[in-house]
Amino acid sequence: MTQQIESPSQTIIDIRRLAVGRGDVLNLNRILVPLNGFRRSEQILPFASMLADWFSGEITLFHSLPSTHPARGARPGHVQYPDAPHDRGTSLAVAYLEEVVSRLGPHGVKSRWGVATGDAPAMIASRSATSSFGIVAVATTARSRPHRFVSRGLLEGLWRSTAVPLLIVNLSHASLNGVQSNPPKQLIVPCSRGMADSALPIASAIAGASRSSVKIVLSKSNSTGEIEDELINMFSNDNIEIEIIHGERKMTRQVHGLQADNPGSWIVVGSKMRSGIARSILGSTSDMLTREAIGPIVVVPEPKVMRRRKESAHEATRNLATSL
Repeated sequence: MTQQIESPSQTIIDIRRLAVGRGDVLNLNRILVPLNGFRRSEQILPFASMLADWFSGEITLFHSLPSTHPARGARPGHVQYPDAPHDRGTSLAVAYLEEVVSRLGPHGVKSRWGVATGDAPAMIASRSATSSFGIVAVATTARSRPHRFVSRGLLEGLWRSTAVPLLIVNLSHASLNGVQSNPPKQLIVPCSRGMADSALPIASAIAGASRSSVKIVLSKSNSTGEIEDELINMFSNDNIEIEIIHGERKMTRQVHGLQADNPGSWIVVGSKMRSGIARSILGSTSDMLTREAIGPIVVVPEPKVMRRRKESAHEATRNLATSL
């Protein structure tokens, strides 16, 4: 089922302006981009720059240094005090981030940087939740199931802690390496919760701002005329072209096939952000999609997950402040 939008009363500029306004409400104009100093992590920059361009926003480049104890490396009976102004790790991180900022500037990308000390996923999740970022954009390699039980890695750590959506580029797929990044012409939205799906507002904002169409893959449990009409009305009101197709039994494989058939397309999916034993027993559609996506994927936590994790992040920040 396809709904073609024809809106003579609103120009393309008007449609984009309204979409940018919806994105601003969702803080999509504030993008946090973790970088670890390796070129591979910088493969997220073209996609983060697209978001910044669409929503007239700003990118914050972020690097987390490993925690160190003041006495680490000191001889017995001696105390080694940290010297922050001359700390080599901090100096190198700052120089690196400033160099990346200088590369983004000529392309019209507004950016700044930040450095923190601590566990990288925890620092990223805390900064994004307490500083009102709308999305964390990261290029990383999805680890195998056995591997992540032994060593979580960045993606698994963020999956367990983030309170904001994640824009993920999976570096394990060579098709992303060395390929010119172009704006998407279509967003693919797997929908398993009908109008309550957390991905829908994000998809609408990104589609309007990037002038993309939306293809919704509706799960069998939601394939009713009433839900389809509600979805069409929602996107029609936002002046977004929408196509609804019915999900197959192996919906994740279907979605991956759609992305392969539409080079440059993005997947936008809602998620309960299950991890550990719960994910092993109950499964996770968003996890399976993320691990095999050949292009960018935006994972949007459910509202109750967002609220719970934001509350935890703010509480941890308050406890840290009172302990100093």
